[in-house]
Amino acid sequence: MKPRFKKTHGVIERGEVMKAFSFSQRLKKFPPYLFAEIDKKKEQLRKRKVNFIDLSIGDPDIPAPRSVIETLYKTAKIKVNQKYSLDQGKIELRRSIKSWFKRRFEVDLDEDKQILPLIGSKEGLVHLPLAFVNKDDYVIVPSPGYPGYRNAARFCEANIYNLPLLERDNFLPDLSSIPLNIRNKAKIMYLNYPNNPTTALAPLDFLKVLVGFCAKYGIILAYDNAYSEVYFEEKPHSVLEVKGAEEVVLEFHSFSKTFCMTGFRLGWACGNEDLLAGLLKVKTNIDSGIFGAIQEAGRRALDNEDKYLDKLRKILKERRDIFVEGLKAAGFQDIYSRSTFYVWAKIPASFKSSIDYAHHLLTKKNIIATPGIGFGKDGEGFIRFALTVDKNKLRRVFSKPLF
Repeated sequence: MKPRFKKTHGVIERGEVMKAFSFSQRLKKFPPYLFAEIDKKKEQLRKRKVNFIDLSIGDPDIPAPRSVIETLYKTAKIKVNQKYSLDQGKIELRRSIKSWFKRRFEVDLDEDKQILPLIGSKEGLVHLPLAFVNKDDYVIVPSPGYPGYRNAARFCEANIYNLPLLERDNFLPDLSSIPLNIRNKAKIMYLNYPNNPTTALAPLDFLKVLVGFCAKYGIILAYDNAYSEVYFEEKPHSVLEVKGAEEVVLEFHSFSKTFCMTGFRLGWACGNEDLLAGLLKVKTNIDSGIFGAIQEAGRRALDNEDKYLDKLRKILKERRDIFVEGLKAAGFQDIYSRSTFYVWAKIPASFKSSIDYAHHLLTKKNIIATPGIGFGKDGEGFIRFALTVDKNKLRRVFSKPLF
């Protein structure tokens, strides 16, 4: 039996149990984080020594470029990189981002005013509303969409408007469906193309309409372009290619997906300088900058690893083709795999929900996939597979019927 304590003059003594701590009302509104729950299930399988195939989380098995690792090792030994770094990031990294962005999108950015390195793009996406959103303001989030967008709004105690991304619309939002009162109250709209989880791409014509819409209603567009380099037949755009976008846009990029550097925690935001200034003010009160050696590793990737990206896309395309053909042979009808390293598929009709089918895969097939409902109510009826294991494991998925 555990001893009971009581508190006397600041000291816990035997006899009384200390009062339990409780979460804030704000945090109580947060649902369990989707991928944390999936990690728990994986750990349970490991403890039972069950061999499983993990197609759940977008954490590539492909190593980061060797030169990036070597740069990290070399520059970590330099004393200046072991000190606090500036929140604005090294000027050398910002110049490399500027050069890469110009080469990739034909867009000129000011390295001093329009680029802000981040401790991963997720960090910036979630912190952004703290600079501009007040309690009970509206934040528009895509459904289905990355769970971090909703949680960013919850931290600010904002109202969430779910913007459906429907199959019939090629998973692009119908902006005209947003009620006028929501348009006038919304502070931020999150969108993400190439899209996680649907793999959809946004054509330039749509991006032009999107920028015009946000400019008309004074809505900040937080455009998550983390998968800009994970494509196959069609090259994705930056929304900053659109004339006037710099008035309302912050675009977010990630080294995690582009160079398989998920654990490094490095990304950047770029676009409107006033929006960046607000995000920077939040960051200066929360973190103390990015480890200098990681910034140097990021520079190396941007400046020297275009060929790595070609090889990465080739590997992922081969995996995609193998997996899609396997799904078709297994009897799946509606399969989407235009970009990213995911496959988004409609669940078999014999299952009542995406959670039901994900549970079937987990318990009957030892396959972990992500139920569509985890990305929002409009993700129901779909399942997401991550192509983050080698092609031999992907083939093993189809060694027995999936439903």
